[in-house]
Amino acid sequence: MGKDKQNTILGKLVFTVTAAAMVYFFWWLLIFDHGVISIH
Repeated sequence: MGKDKQNTILGKLVFTVTAAAMVYFFWWLLIFDHGVISIH
């Protein structure tokens, strides 16, 4: 039972980190002045 709870916490942590990384990447890509948009 404890291992299932540990896997649930790990899954939520991985999801949260991945979602935050995607938000940061798209912020850099579309909004940040020195991102890809200003180069192309």
